[in-house]
Amino acid sequence: MQRVIFTPGVQVLRSQEEVKKRQRRVSQVRGLMYKAEGLVREKKYNEAIDCYDSAMKMEKSLITIVTGKAHAQILAGNLNGAIESYNRAMKMSPNNATVLFNRGVVYQKMENFEDAVKDYVRAAEILPRNFKAHYNCALALKKLGMYDQALEQIKSALEYNPRCGDSMYNKANILVKLREYHLAIETLKEAAKIAPEDSGIKKRLGEILEEKKDWDRMEPERRNEREKKYGKKSQLHGYFNRKNNKPLTQTSTTIKVCKLGGNTTTPAP
Repeated sequence: MQRVIFTPGVQVLRSQEEVKKRQRRVSQVRGLMYKAEGLVREKKYNEAIDCYDSAMKMEKSLITIVTGKAHAQILAGNLNGAIESYNRAMKMSPNNATVLFNRGVVYQKMENFEDAVKDYVRAAEILPRNFKAHYNCALALKKLGMYDQALEQIKSALEYNPRCGDSMYNKANILVKLREYHLAIETLKEAAKIAPEDSGIKKRLGEILEEKKDWDRMEPERRNEREKKYGKKSQLHGYFNRKNNKPLTQTSTTIKVCKLGGNTTTPAP
């Protein structure tokens, strides 16, 4: 998981007894958190969640307890519970890019791609150099069929991590969806130079080359279909009609894609 950094507020303690009481509580909470982390390493996720709950009863304002519990819930397969924990963490720290990113990962695991995109975009606005937010956002947008926006996000990911083979691989796949075969092939050739041992890149390059041949071979048939459909009208007629159509969902109009100036969707360690 990405770590959430939290600095507790200064508390005014009026007596020595209050100081000692506070120190005991801090020690107990720290002990529970260490125990919970150990249980997670042992894959005893439900026991770890219980430890985090006990710590939370003693220290309600510590965000690391809440995000630790969310991480354990993810590993336990309780994705709805993890979302609830991240929602609580967001109330404690509304502009926390790490919490937003991790919640986006959970939404993506749940195949709730629209909410995942919103969290990734917000995380990237707060912390633009988080290339993983751009990368995951691109994958979610691709699932939504929003290929142009997905391409912009994967370009942003590559801007901050230009030698990432996974980003280049997925950029090629998005370009294929846009029928930009030439650019897809060039992108995979560059990826192969960066990761020459990656057989998946070479395999995908071969598949795209074959797909491009099929696409080129079918071009006369597609041209005939267009002529039948539009007759003597300009083929731009259909383009402008499509351009003026309303979007299928309201979400499509509200997603804001970052355009920055100048293997995996798993929460990062």
